[in-house]
Amino acid sequence: MEFTFVPTVGTVIVSMMLAAGFSPVLAREPDQALHDWQLRRLMQPLPHELKKERSGSVYIYDGLTELEVDTSLNAHFDRIPFMMFVGTVKTDARGEPLHDNATGAVIRESGGCGGSE
Repeated sequence: MEFTFVPTVGTVIVSMMLAAGFSPVLAREPDQALHDWQLRRLMQPLPHELKKERSGSVYIYDGLTELEVDTSLNAHFDRIPFMMFVGTVKTDARGEPLHDNATGAVIRESGGCGGSE
């Protein structure tokens, strides 16, 4: 008995993407990919994202750094009503994340809804 391999369309597409070196999302950690996507959405929104904002939608950005938030607020002042930031990472003067000395965890802004940050 002879077996024949018949690739599915999905297998062919993924193989072509990998062969062409088109795997930026596959090569990154999920958290980094989400961070990069949020930063792209914030700083370089696509036309359909801007359209949603103009219709009243607000996007909640989670885990960006203080430097990224400040930069976006200065660069996109007209879009401020459509932005909300939570879990903002506190940074030093160089824009590097600050860490808790006891735990080593990244220090985040408090949302003001309880908690002792």
